[in-house]
Amino acid sequence: MFIGPAGSGKTSLIYAFGSWIEKELGLNVACVNLDPGAEVLPYKPVLDIRNFFTMRDVMVKYGLGPNGAFIKASELVAEYSDKILSMNPFSNLSEWDYILVDTPGQMEAFIFRPASNIFFSKLSRLASIAGIYIIDASAIAGLADAITLWFLGLLAQVKTGIQIVPVVNKIDIAVNKEYARLLIEAPEKLIEIARIEREQGILSDLAPELLSLALKTKQALRPVEVSAKEGYGMNELYYLIHEVFCTCGDLT
Repeated sequence: MFIGPAGSGKTSLIYAFGSWIEKELGLNVACVNLDPGAEVLPYKPVLDIRNFFTMRDVMVKYGLGPNGAFIKASELVAEYSDKILSMNPFSNLSEWDYILVDTPGQMEAFIFRPASNIFFSKLSRLASIAGIYIIDASAIAGLADAITLWFLGLLAQVKTGIQIVPVVNKIDIAVNKEYARLLIEAPEKLIEIARIEREQGILSDLAPELLSLALKTKQALRPVEVSAKEGYGMNELYYLIHEVFCTCGDLT
């Protein structure tokens, strides 16, 4: 499951990663699109939620604006969950080595709504799930951005109950990629950076506490940096996902 804020590069990364798996490893990959608002997809989905409904359908049928339609769409994904999971590729798991699921662009309207629990619960009965939380490196202008994006990933794990591993995307255009790397690998170092930079406002008061929480919830992870556009880091992403499913791996 590829999750992340709007614009973080979920769709592009699925295309780049799926193509890499097929070309380099010769494995069978199925891509699934759960984003009813997608206009154009670079990959050919085996299952496409737009065959059931689109964002435009939801807006017209229920008389909703874009934000309300995103929320309603997440509820519809749950309503259609039995139908979705009865279709290929979920109905033919033995046929595929990997199933890459593209989640709705508005992460908060899907992941943080009660309806998402229904879908994840049913899906987890069929197969093992790894959540790839995409941190957009280009969106990190300062320490506050890094902390905010990191906590969204932590909240997603709490909400879904599935194993979530962070991946730093758009590393080719990152300005402060070191912040994202340290949040995953050594959040304690960011506490010192916050003191040195003397962050202003509420962050100056909360940064040490927030980063302390990062330390308490820190997993045995290594930072994986990728660029969907350049095709960089696909092998490292593959190894990370492989280790999530392998009891021998400690993700470091």
